[in-house]
Amino acid sequence: MKVNQVMNKKVITCHPDEKVSAILNKLKLFNISGMPVVLKGRLVGLISRSDILGYLSMEMEVAEIDKKELLTKYNTPAKEIMIKKVITVDPSFTIEEAAREMVEHDINMLPVVQDDQVVGILTRGDIVKALAESM
Repeated sequence: MKVNQVMNKKVITCHPDEKVSAILNKLKLFNISGMPVVLKGRLVGLISRSDILGYLSMEMEVAEIDKKELLTKYNTPAKEIMIKKVITVDPSFTIEEAAREMVEHDINMLPVVQDDQVVGILTRGDIVKALAESM
């Protein structure tokens, strides 16, 4: 089975200048854990809920978090906290190859890129669902 048969083609993305607050709203609205960061159609990064939560808390205890500092952090653009070195897959990869990439790099989602354009997103859940349906 190929990635292009399993991937989600409706990819929710954000812009590198998009603020953390807007990204968190998108994550909640679309019930997703992360998204590609795209500039002029090209993938420039990846941002996840865990990246944002780690940035917001910086491993502080809740009582230690300064309200003013937190509000400032909510206005931080994606480009300042996104992952810049993104592992991607081609739509022609098999789901086994994609799964290997996820395990090797300890990631849960892979942007699917063809000709420098994001054409889909593949998650571990997509792979598990496809395998379960093929049984």
